[in-house]
This record gives sequence, C-alpha cells and structure tokens, in this order.
Amino acid sequence: MPSFTGRPMGQVPARRRRRGSRRHPVVGTAARPGSTRRAGPHWLRRILLLTTAGLLTVVVGTGTLLYTYAGELPSLDHLSARNLPQTTRIYARDGVTLLEERYQQRRTVVPLNEMSWDLRHATISIEDKDFYNHGAVNPVRMVAAGIYDLLHQRAAQGGSTITQQLVKNYLLSGSASSRSLDRKARELMLSIQLERQYTKDQILEMYLNTIFYGNQSFGVEAAAQTYFGTSARRLDLAQSAFIAGLPQRPSYLNPFLTEGYVHARDRQHDVLSAMVRDGYITPAAADKAYTEDLGPKLAAAHQAAVGQRASLAPHFVDYVWSELEQRYDPSYLLRSGLKIVTTLDPKTQALAQQAVHDGVARYASSYKVNNGAMLVMNPHTGEVLAMVGSADYSNADIGGQVNYTTALRQPGSSFKPYTYITALMNGWTPASPLDDSNGAKAFPGYPVHDWDSRELGTITLRESLQKSRNISSVHLFKDVGIQKVFTTARSLGINTPLDPSLPTTLGASELRMIDHLSAYSAFANGGHRVRALAVLEVRDPAGALLESNPPQLDAGERVLPASATYLLTDILKGAVHPSMGFPVAAKSGTTTDFKDAWYIGYTSDLAVASWMGRTLSQPTPHNESMSTRAYGGLWGEIGPASSWKQFIKAYYGSKKPADWARPVDVTRLTLCKLTGQPAPADAAPEFTIQDLALKPDAALPAAPCGTPATGGTSSDGAAGLPGVLPSLPPLPGASLPPIVP
Repeated sequence: MPSFTGRPMGQVPARRRRRGSRRHPVVGTAARPGSTRRAGPHWLRRILLLTTAGLLTVVVGTGTLLYTYAGELPSLDHLSARNLPQTTRIYARDGVTLLEERYQQRRTVVPLNEMSWDLRHATISIEDKDFYNHGAVNPVRMVAAGIYDLLHQRAAQGGSTITQQLVKNYLLSGSASSRSLDRKARELMLSIQLERQYTKDQILEMYLNTIFYGNQSFGVEAAAQTYFGTSARRLDLAQSAFIAGLPQRPSYLNPFLTEGYVHARDRQHDVLSAMVRDGYITPAAADKAYTEDLGPKLAAAHQAAVGQRASLAPHFVDYVWSELEQRYDPSYLLRSGLKIVTTLDPKTQALAQQAVHDGVARYASSYKVNNGAMLVMNPHTGEVLAMVGSADYSNADIGGQVNYTTALRQPGSSFKPYTYITALMNGWTPASPLDDSNGAKAFPGYPVHDWDSRELGTITLRESLQKSRNISSVHLFKDVGIQKVFTTARSLGINTPLDPSLPTTLGASELRMIDHLSAYSAFANGGHRVRALAVLEVRDPAGALLESNPPQLDAGERVLPASATYLLTDILKGAVHPSMGFPVAAKSGTTTDFKDAWYIGYTSDLAVASWMGRTLSQPTPHNESMSTRAYGGLWGEIGPASSWKQFIKAYYGSKKPADWARPVDVTRLTLCKLTGQPAPADAAPEFTIQDLALKPDAALPAAPCGTPATGGTSSDGAAGLPGVLPSLPPLPGASLPPIVP
C-alpha cells in the first residue's frame, strides 16, 4: 500500500505544534555588504495604502451588512450538549434487555472526556485542522474554498469551521429563512459570539454530540453503537477514522450498503492521511489501521440494529408509550433521553409469542384462523409480564399492528363469571338449583339456545357454569339483577359500555382483554382490585428518578369477599378439561358467529388470556368467521385453549403452582337440592347434596329441605330467592342471536 504521506514508510513527520503556538520566521540570507537601500518604489507604498483602506472599507461594510441581515439572534446562554434531543430507551423488567428506542433524533449525549482521543483527532484533521488555532472563522480556508468552487463551477470545498458547522446544525437547523445571505450573516455572527462565550473543548463536545453520521445516528455515541456496537470511548484508531469521515455524505458513505462501504473505506483513507499530515499518528499506525478488517463488526452491528428495530414486544412498547403520553408531553418523551424500565419479562414474552404462533398455525388451515393474542399478568400486582397483541405485528394483511389485548371484542361466555360471582355474594351457593329449560319461550323477545341445542332441566349453579349453559345463565342474570352484576363488573375494572339487556351475560357487550384479565385477577388473588401495571420506573439521562411504581402484593382495594372468589375458583377449576395436573381455573368464550374465541384463566400466581380470530385489512378492516363446512366453528375451549395450555405448561415446566387456601368461613356442607341452602340434620339423603358453602349462622335453624326459605327481592324489582326463577316481564325489540360458550 502507498505511504499515507508519500514519504518512505519509515519516515515520521514532526509532531503537530501545540495549541496556540506560533512558528518563528525562518532566518533569511544575510544582506550583501554595501546594500543599504531598504525602501521599495514609491508606487508600492501607494498600493499598500490603497489596499489597507480598501480592506477597512470591506470590513466596515461587511460588519454593517451582517448586522443588517442577521436580525434578532437566538440566545447562546446555557447552551449545552445536554440540551440536545436524546434517545429514549424502553427496557424489560431486568433494566438491561432493550425493548425499543424512540427518538426525535437518535442520540446519546456523552462528555468530551468519554470520547476516544483518536476520534477527536480524526474529526479535527478532516473537518478543521486548525480548529484550536483560529477563531470562529478561518479566512484562509474560506477564500481557498471560494476560489476552488469558482474554478470548478460547483460547491465542493467546505470552508466552514467546526464552530460554523455547529451553528448550522444546532442553532440554525430549523431556520425557515429563504435568503441564503440572511442565513450566512446569522451563521457568522453566531459563530463569533459562540467562540466568545464557550471554550474550544465545549464547542467540540457540542459538535461531536450534534453531527449526523447516517442511519438515524446523531452524535458520536449513537454512531459508535450503530456501526461497531461499542461506545465512543472504546473506538480504536481504525474505527475512529472510519466514523469521522461519515458526516461528509452520510447516505453516499453508508457502510451498510455494498457501494457505500467502498466509498466509506476511501474516505477512511483520507482521514488517516490527514491525521498523518497533522502529526497525530505515524504512517505505520495509519497503515495498520487501514488494514484492520472492520467488516465483521459492521455486519454484527447491522444485524443487531435490525433485530432491535424488530422489537421483542412491539405491541407492549406501543401500550407503554400511550400510557406515558398521558403523563408526559409527547415531544418530551421523544427528546429527553429517558430510561424507562417496564414490567415485561423477556422469557415469558417469548413463551407467549411461541404459543400464539403455534396456535394460529395449528388451526389456520382447518378453521381459517390468521390471528391471535395473549396477555400475561401477575394477579397480585397487576404487572404485565407478556403482551402479544397479534400474531404478526408486521403483517399488514391481518392488521397486525392492532393490539387485540386492548381492542374491543365480544368476550362470549367468558363474561359469565361476573354473573356467577355476584350470585355467590348474594345468597346463592354452588349447589343452588337453576332452570335450564324452555329457552325458546322463557324470555319473551329473546329466545335462548344452548351450544349443544339441548336443555338439561334443573341443574346446580356449579354445573351450569362448568358446562357453560346459556339458558340457566340468563335465568340467573335476571334473577340476581342486571345492575348488581354490572356493579360487580365495574368494581373489578370493566369500564367499557355494557348493554343492560339479557344477552350481555352471554358476552354480547364488547370489552378489552386487559380489563377482562385484570378483573379475573381479582378471582385469583382473593378479591382485590387489580390495575394493570406496565412501567416500573422512569429516569432522566442523569439518572434522576422521575417516577417509581414498585409492585405491591394485593394492595388494591378489596372489592370481592375472599369466600366468594374461592367458591368461584373452585367451580372454574372443574371447567378445565382435561385436567392439567395442578390447580388452575379457566373459562372459555365463543361468539355465535365464531368471530371471537377466548380462553381466560389463572393459577394462584399467574393470570393469562388467550384469543383467536380471523382479521382482514382489505378491502376494509373486518373480521370473518372461523367456521368451515368440514370442521364447523372454532370454539374457545379448543383453539385459544390450546395456546393457553401450551403457554402454562411451558411457563411452569417441572414446577407446580400452589393451590388456593380455603377461607375459614368456607366449608363442605350438606345442602338442600331444592334451595341450595344448608339442610337440617334430619334431612333425607335423597333431598340433599354435598358442596362448598359459607358456614351457616348457628343461631338460625335450617329450613326443611322440602320447603323453600323466604325469598327476597332482586334489584330489578322481581320477587325471588336463590335458585328459584321469578317471573320475567316481556322484553321489547327483535330477537337477538344467542351467544355460544
């Protein structure tokens, strides 16, 4: 390879003079003896005087022109690299796993002493070799650049100093001025003012944190991370020279493109040559740096950058961002270089994504499924551990960017537990008898059918929920009182509109998965309200804590009695088929048109919701049925249940979650079949049933099993008692389709 200086390779140039030094004039040849005439011709003195006068006129005129065009200038007080827009980073709960970066300009500000010396020297050599020795403007360089541009009929020689470039990129980058002379005047005056107020080191620090290096990288720290996966402090000579050359033409020199890499290598050679010229390095060091193979590190950094843009949890990041925008100004979030630590667990997220992917693939051909979602929470703290909003965030055909964990969807029969928990809080027991017959005529204006087109007659409340019976559920909904059920749902965090009609108990009113799972979490934790928690803490670039949300176990207000949640959980444990071999409770849900299928459940320390659907974006966003002639419709207990169970098994592995502790006021009792209430000791066995219930008041005698106890009045004004259906008034309106489990 040719020498970087053109001299023999072993020749080392003299070191560059220190900042502020001045060369002494070379002593010339001694005057010849007898030569005493020193003054030049008379005309030479006249030219000198005229030239001096002309220069003074130009200076005064230029100053007046600059003052005229500059107008009002921005203040330079408190100017600092720390005020530059910086990258905000969103992390998983470990504070290390980066989920995504968001920014107005992708930048991480670092002080000058955190940048390698090679990088600083390389930048000065190629951009402004006399930076430390001249003022704001380098007249010689400007004149040379102007002559070059005139001779070559193009603006190819940059005459701006580092100070001027800083003014362009920092202070005048958003200037809307259309007059180049006006902008140039402002630039020159600001440059002069900047050099008066700040040191050269401060200016260089701001410049190196401001300049654009391509590939969305502003500042040397972002560039070092983007191209070499390291910090600006750790850049070696080869990397420093490579990066220092990129700001000239970032797109043309893009090293992630084949041709761009070739151009960037040529530019690196120019930078190394300039460093040799200025005495910062030897030709041997330049040779060694140029022969260093940067390809592998560039390729690795590029691959990491691509993987980073394909976020581990894109729907979750969008959700976190929307939550933060309610507490912070959006522009502040993009500019301020915040560190946001979230609740997301990377391993749990990976398991959830795999379960959704496998589930959709499993039923794609037979049921036309093309989308799925899953949400995982800690039911005691509300922490969102995993959020898979769709089967593929990048798939526009399925509307992949829609987050189905926060979108409104019909829950089907997964809504029923709100009715049943309300009943258990108002005198019903798991053994209370419900009427599962005459669905076509029992509710005038609203015929109800069951998913298997059968009617079972009188069944217990436990059997009704475990088998997800529709007719008996509608009877119970009306008997308990619609508004009472809505009050329960609202207390659990269901805030979406609920239609005050009978189909609502079968899941006709839309709700959000994240609210739905938060409500189920109260069943898992014994009755405490759960609010979804996604952000653990937010810090500014200096590390100062802006907000902290430490998880707290069961800190939400109690909205359900522990006894009722235990009874409901015991019922839902029996709804999981086949048994998973450890304590788990769940409920399925499917809409009549098979456009929504759910499976939502919990263990003592985990709450999980799974959903499947067929969503299309063309010609307009819409949903289609997951039903085929060959296979029929996809039920919640088949499709999303398979993904749910796959995840649960993978999550626990060889471990098993603990069972729920039975509250002291819940016990196994002998209950009357007719009423579901405690039976007297002398009740005949054929009239009784064994089940869990609240311990009865010992002071109150049990009613005979053949005689109903005195009933109360429901909130809707209908007289009745637990297990006995009151008469119903006619319902106005047309018939509504039934909702299947």
